[in-house]
Amino acid sequence: MPGLVSCPSGLIVIGILTLSCVHINSEILSNEVSDVQFGALGSTVTLTCRGSHQGSAVVWTHNGSLVRTRQTHPSDGSLTLANTTRSMEGNYSCHEPRGGVLLQSITLRLGYAPEYLSVSCKLPSHFKMLCTWTQRVKTHLPTKYISSYSVDNSGPEPCEQELMDVNECTISNPVFWGSKHLVNITEVNPLGSKSTITFVDVNRNLKPDAPEELICEQVNAEPTQLFVHWKPPASWPSDASVAFPLKFELQYRPVGSKFWSKMETEDTSMVIMDALMGHLHHIRVRAQDAFINHSQWSEWSQLVQAQPWSDPSMIHEATTDNFFEPIFPSTFPVKATEKSPDPSFDENGSQVLIILGLLAAVMVVVVFTITVLLCVRNRRQGNVTKQELTSMVKMKSLLI
Repeated sequence: MPGLVSCPSGLIVIGILTLSCVHINSEILSNEVSDVQFGALGSTVTLTCRGSHQGSAVVWTHNGSLVRTRQTHPSDGSLTLANTTRSMEGNYSCHEPRGGVLLQSITLRLGYAPEYLSVSCKLPSHFKMLCTWTQRVKTHLPTKYISSYSVDNSGPEPCEQELMDVNECTISNPVFWGSKHLVNITEVNPLGSKSTITFVDVNRNLKPDAPEELICEQVNAEPTQLFVHWKPPASWPSDASVAFPLKFELQYRPVGSKFWSKMETEDTSMVIMDALMGHLHHIRVRAQDAFINHSQWSEWSQLVQAQPWSDPSMIHEATTDNFFEPIFPSTFPVKATEKSPDPSFDENGSQVLIILGLLAAVMVVVVFTITVLLCVRNRRQGNVTKQELTSMVKMKSLLI
C-alpha cells in the first residue's frame, strides 16, 4: 500500500521542491489583491492601518460594523485579533475618527498551514499511472500542488497536472522494472508548504478498468446455455494486448439466488453451459493482468440479465416462480423472449386437487370404519368376560 517514506532520496526531492515552493508561495500572494491578509486559525493576527499618522487614533469596522471588543493600538492604529476563529474573517476597514475618512481596507482570510496528504495511485494499464490525493486537514485557504516522481533514486520528473490546483496527476509509461517508485506531492498555501512522499508498488497497484459492453444472448435450441461476450477496457491499449494480455472472470447466477458460479478465460466471450432452464440470470465480468497474479482485479462490469432459450411447447415458464422474480431491469439488449403461462396448467392442476380431495375423503371413511369395528369388538369381549365371572360365582355357591 502507498505510504509515507523517509529516505535520503526523498529528502533530496523535498529539497528541490522546496525551492519551487518559495516561488509558488510568492505567486499565490502576488495573485491576490494587495489588501488581502492571511492568518492561522487560533493564532494572534495584527492588522495594520497604513494610512494612519503615527500616534493618531483610528476607528476599525468589521463587515461594516464598529469593532469594539478587539484590542487596538493608538500608537500605530493597528488592530490585534487574539485566538482567531472563522467568524473573524471578513472585510476590515480603518477610518479617521473625525469625518470617517477611509484610510485602508483589508480582507482577512484564516486557515491552516498544509499538512501531510492522503495519496493513492493506481495503474489502469502498463502505460499510465494515475495519482490522486486529498487533504487530511482542510486548510480553508487557496492551495496549489507540485507533483513529481522518481524511480530508483533517480532525479525527480514531473507528474503531469492539467492545473496546479487540481488533486490528480498522471505519469506516462511508468518503469515497471524499477524497484522503488516514489511520488512526491507538495501542498503550498500562503501559510507554508508540506511535502508528502508515497512509495508505490506498481505491480500491486496495477488495476485494469472494468470490461465494457457486456452482452448476453440465447443459444438457439439450447435451454441451458447462454452466450456472453464483452470488450476489454478502453484504457487497456488493444495493440498491447499480445504483450500484456488480460484474463477475465465471468460470474453468473439465477436471479434471486445468493450463490455465484464462475469461470475464467483470456478470451472476450464464453458460453455458459449449465444455466438454469427457464430462469433469468445475472451476469457480470471483471479483468486482471494475466501475467502479474498479485495485481488487482478490476471493478465488476455493469450487471446484465438474460434467460436461456425456451421450447415454445413448454407448459410452464419458470419466470413466473416468485423465488426467481427479476429484481433488476435489463441494461443491455437481450434476445430472450417471454411467454404467457399455458392455460392448460390451471385445468390439470384443478383435476389433481379434486383427485387428492377424493382420496383424502376415502381415507377418512376407512379410518372411521376401522375405529367403529374395534370399539364394537372390545365391547363384546367385555360382555363375555362378565358372563363367565357370573357363572363361576353361581357354581361356587352350589358347591358350598
